Amino acid sequence: MSERRYPGLDALRGAMMMLGIVLHGAVFYLAEPPAAMPMPPERNASYVFDLVFHFIHAFRVPAFFVLAGFFAALLVEKRGLWAALRNRAARVLAPLLVGMVTVLPLAVWFMLCYMQSVRFGTHEIVPDPVKLRVLVGELKAAGVPVGQPSLMHLWFLYYLCMFYLLLPLGMLMSRHAAGLDRAFASPWALPVLGLLAAATLWPFHGGQVHEGFLFITPHLPSLLYYGQFFLLGYLLHRCPGLLRTAQRGVWWWMALGALLFPLSLYLTHIWEVNPSPGLPVRLAMLLAHGLCTWTLIYLVIGAALRWWDRDSPWVLYTSQSAYWVFLTHMPALAFAAWWMVQFDLPAVLKFLCITSFAGVVCFSSYHYLVQRTLVSVFLNGRRFDLDWPWREPKLTARAQ
Repeated sequence: MSERRYPGLDALRGAMMMLGIVLHGAVFYLAEPPAAMPMPPERNASYVFDLVFHFIHAFRVPAFFVLAGFFAALLVEKRGLWAALRNRAARVLAPLLVGMVTVLPLAVWFMLCYMQSVRFGTHEIVPDPVKLRVLVGELKAAGVPVGQPSLMHLWFLYYLCMFYLLLPLGMLMSRHAAGLDRAFASPWALPVLGLLAAATLWPFHGGQVHEGFLFITPHLPSLLYYGQFFLLGYLLHRCPGLLRTAQRGVWWWMALGALLFPLSLYLTHIWEVNPSPGLPVRLAMLLAHGLCTWTLIYLVIGAALRWWDRDSPWVLYTSQSAYWVFLTHMPALAFAAWWMVQFDLPAVLKFLCITSFAGVVCFSSYHYLVQRTLVSVFLNGRRFDLDWPWREPKLTARAQ
């Protein structure tokens, strides 16, 4: 059994969780929300945040599922299948269930307050039932399945629980590790992976995944799309050719991503403004999205292995605090966005205010209220006694 540790990838997993503060903060100030996200537009919206949102959304969740599959493979190798499943039930399913009755109601409450304030120009901490019915009716008319309970940001813990059921399939596929490793190390790996992603994007509007997955009823196209990243991540542990390729070509992936991302947005724009752009445009759009997503995954993995793959205070703190920050950031963001609706300020300033507020609340609560308590044991399996990373850290953890 390999004893190789991957602190860079562990930190990247944490960074993908923390990037949710930026992504979800940008959602409040979109100038043109996607058709599947018909939120009332904030009066201080800016197209800057449309770019921020689409860029992060292009790779963040797929990269997270790749990393989740990778670390699931490490866990299976170390503990065996059934012990790994029990561990994931304790660390993912249990926090999901607790989050659904604690964090989620707060997030939904403040989101409704925000949407009502933007739509009707009010500023009430208790949503008005009459206005709420009007708002729900408008969302329903726009095609939002308002009758289904929404999991909001907790959706990907829900999907992750389902993907862990694919572990036996991953173990079966990994028996062909030698051949798969040669395939992952091939120059053709990126185009093939991009084609696979493009094929699974076919059911989505505009080739972008903005619909279906936020609700309690599993969305089959989203399961197929995101499930491929989890399975491929599982295979990377036994087939590290892709990791080596990603690390060697960081600057190439950066240049290629700089070309593919605007191309994918441009083709999506053509598709949306032209009722019948034709099959070639749709195929080109899907291929651009698929290739862009995998190029950016190569980029972030390669950068993590190249520059973060070492023990350091920042890597340790990022990897250990990320779970708590991810779980709690949405209520803090929604509350701050609701509070800021009353002020006529530039969108950039509002965005900086709400993300700073959420960051301070989440990190301070983790540092002073969580890391040394049973909450940390519940989320991470151990207590920590970490100093702020810019100070000299203690770098100790008390296992439970």
